Amino acid sequence: MRIPSLKAEFDNFFASMTQHTDLLVKIIKTTRIILPPHEEKEILTKFLQSEKKQIHEAFVLKICATWEILAENIFVECLSRNTSKYAASKGFILPRKLTKNTCKGLISGLSYFVFRNMQDLQGKANKFLEDHYNPFKEVPNDVSKKIDEFYQIRNYIAHRSDTAKQSLKRTYKYPYKMRFRPPGSFLFDIVEFIESGESGKELRFANYTKAFEKAADEMAMFLGIR
Repeated sequence: MRIPSLKAEFDNFFASMTQHTDLLVKIIKTTRIILPPHEEKEILTKFLQSEKKQIHEAFVLKICATWEILAENIFVECLSRNTSKYAASKGFILPRKLTKNTCKGLISGLSYFVFRNMQDLQGKANKFLEDHYNPFKEVPNDVSKKIDEFYQIRNYIAHRSDTAKQSLKRTYKYPYKMRFRPPGSFLFDIVEFIESGESGKELRFANYTKAFEKAADEMAMFLGIR
């Protein structure tokens, strides 16, 4: 199956992810900020590790927003191709094909498309999308797990609530066997990776961005775009 109109959505997603990760790499490698001489006395020019961690925490929100835009647009496009399963689940009578704007209203109403985690997103897709138009089921379980971990981090950064903190504690404990730590410190750990037969070390943050890109790759291949 090929949906040409979605190619731009995937291109935008991967371009945004590259932009985000390239900037973060620059920040990691930067040791100081160059300022006009008259400002150097007012602002610390040395780029502290703690400051880099704060920036990485902020980018957790940007990465999630980039993913959510892609997920919603894919969902809307695929639903617009065949509404049969959605209509059956809701007890409606609908035309088999609808405009994207109408389908956006069907899944988000007057608000926005909400999903708590990958299980929730895939559950909605399985419920409302015909199998032939459901790329979300192609995301591997291990990739979904990494994305869900990232969302636990995102929820704590966004809300700082006791509930979000307890959820993140559980994420640290299983399977990492760690006590609670600030997300920036956790994401800055150097971890080993194995990919396409190659191994190496990278920031834990990169483990997560690669999971989002892998999920998008699998969906794009299902849709005949990559």
